[in-house]
Parts: sequence; structure tokens; C-alpha cells
Amino acid sequence: MSKPNVHGLPQHLRKDKGGYYLDFLVQEEGVRKRKRVRLGLIPLEKAKRVLSQHMQAIVEERYLEDTKPKITFTEAADAFLAYSESRKKSFYQDKMYVRNLKAFFGDRTLESLNLDLVESYVNWRRKDGNKRGAELGPASINRDLACLKTLVRRAQLNRQIDRNPLDGIKLFKEIPRDTTLKPEEYQKLIEHCPVHLKPMVELAYFTAMRKGEIFGLKWQQVDFQNGVIILEAEETKTQEKREIPIDENLKSTLRRIPKTLGCPYVFNYRGKKFTDCRNAFERARLKAGLGNFHFHDLRHCAVTNMRKAGVPEGVIMSVSGHKTNAVFRRYDQIDRGDRKEAMAKVRSFNDTNKTRTGGAG
Repeated sequence: MSKPNVHGLPQHLRKDKGGYYLDFLVQEEGVRKRKRVRLGLIPLEKAKRVLSQHMQAIVEERYLEDTKPKITFTEAADAFLAYSESRKKSFYQDKMYVRNLKAFFGDRTLESLNLDLVESYVNWRRKDGNKRGAELGPASINRDLACLKTLVRRAQLNRQIDRNPLDGIKLFKEIPRDTTLKPEEYQKLIEHCPVHLKPMVELAYFTAMRKGEIFGLKWQQVDFQNGVIILEAEETKTQEKREIPIDENLKSTLRRIPKTLGCPYVFNYRGKKFTDCRNAFERARLKAGLGNFHFHDLRHCAVTNMRKAGVPEGVIMSVSGHKTNAVFRRYDQIDRGDRKEAMAKVRSFNDTNKTRTGGAG
């Protein structure tokens, strides 16, 4: 039988990249067979307790009844957040999603989850899970569900569960937001923005920079001479370097922002970078008389305006940082004016061809 290894683990307890496992022999029809029972990536003390609970059966060379400790949803969620913090740009959003999920699933075992329970969660989130009181749309629910799927899949990869209980879960169809501003609406918004918010809104509206990219912008990234903002790969959501063009108007806007001694950030409050502008933006939106419009919708405006100005799609994606056409199309809003212009162009094309060919119609 196996002996204690160089790591000082007790007999019958072993460890590899998949975590701890029990290593023992069983008697089956007079034949001794070696068995390995996975415990997963759990603390050593917990693995020792499991070994102790089943030592009698191991000594008697019997099969174990239930050897793998059942991980709770809370434990899996905490492990996922540790992974998210070290690997993902969306860690702070993940914390919010996990907080919602924990409030419902709590300490139930992860393997007890099923599709019906997920539907119960969806109903709970719609009725009681939104602190703001407004009804949650498909997009908000989908962000939670996507996080839940990743969390459970992560636990399966860590061999903390044998199967994924949420296989087959489907996300809701999302309706793209039709939320671009007309020039006069944008002007009203700017007029009602406080001094610190105006340059942020202007950057988002004209460059399609993400809110996090704007908050994290440092003076060393602003190249006034060449007229670009340089975003390194580690500073972007897609992990790819981008150059954002800035014209003379944007240069002037940025130059008017006072620098804070010892602070590298363009947008800061008492030497610390901004982490949110929701309240200030909401007040400006209401004063401007705008409806359901979010700061992130300024990114939609930038993409749509660039397309209407005749900028090639590939160039727009290079500026905005969109990696796929599918996502890009969600941000590019086609409106009534675009459709009317299309009809006018078709009419002009047909009339030109009639003239060339001498056709009567």
C-alpha cells in the first residue's frame, strides 16, 4: 500500500495538480483493486478530516459511501472572486454579480443547483433583487446568469463538482438600446454638467472611450504633440493596445483641466482617481430633460456619429476597441434618418442610370 510521501501527507492521502485525493485498495470478488477518490482543491485540514471519517472503511478495504466533500455555493463564489481579482478586468462588476447570487443561493451545495432553481432566482431578481425599485431588463439578468455559469464551470474545472448542474441554461434575448443623442440633446447635457464632469462626457461622446478607460486616464498617456491618447493593452477591456485620436477641441478641453501635484490621473478628486460619476451624470441628465440615458450610451453616440460621418467600419472599431462585428453593430444605431438617406441614394442611383441609358422609367 502507498506510504507517506515527501510532502508529509498521511498514508492514503495524496495530492496532484487537481487537488487532494484518497488512494487505497478495495476488495471486489476476491480481487484487490486500487481506488482513487478525488476530493478536489480543498484545504489540507479538510482533506485530513475526510480521510479520518473514512479510515475504517479504507483499512477494511471497502468502498466508501460518500467521499467527496460537497462544496457550498458561497465557497465556490469566493474561489471564483479570487480568480477574477487576479485575472479579470471585470473584477468589480463580478463582485456585484456575485453579491446578488450569494443573496439567493447562499450556503446550499453547488451540486444541488438546477435549471428550475435558476428560474426561481430570475423571478426573485425581477421582484425583490433590485434595490433601485425599477424592473430589471434582460441585459441585467443575463449579466448575473453569465457570471453564474462561469462560477459553476470554474468549480467543475477545479474538480469540486463532477458535473455541471447548469448545462443547458439559456440567456434571455436582449433588445439593443436605441439611445443616441441628437446634437441639440448633447449640447443640453453638456450645459448642465458640472465642471469636473464636462470633459469626461466630451471624451466619451467623441472618442467612444469606456468609462473605466476615462477614469484611469493618466497624463503620461496623453500625447498632445501627436494628437492621440495611448491606451496600453493592460488598460483596455480587450487587452489590446489602442490609440485614440484627439482633435484640437479635445486637446483644448484636456489642457484646461488643472493638474494635481503628485497625482498622475487626469480626472481625480483630491489626488485620487474617480471611480464613479453616476450621481453627477444623473442630475445633469434630468436637468437636460433626457429620458433613459446612461453614461455608457455616450459610447453608442460616438460609434454611430463616426459611421454617419463616413468613417470606415474598420477604423471605427480600431478607435472604439470593438473586436467583433456583432458587438460593433449593437453600438452602431441605425435610425430613421439613415433609412431615409438610403432611399434617397437609391433614387439618385436609379435616376442617374436612367439618364445614362436613356430609359423612360
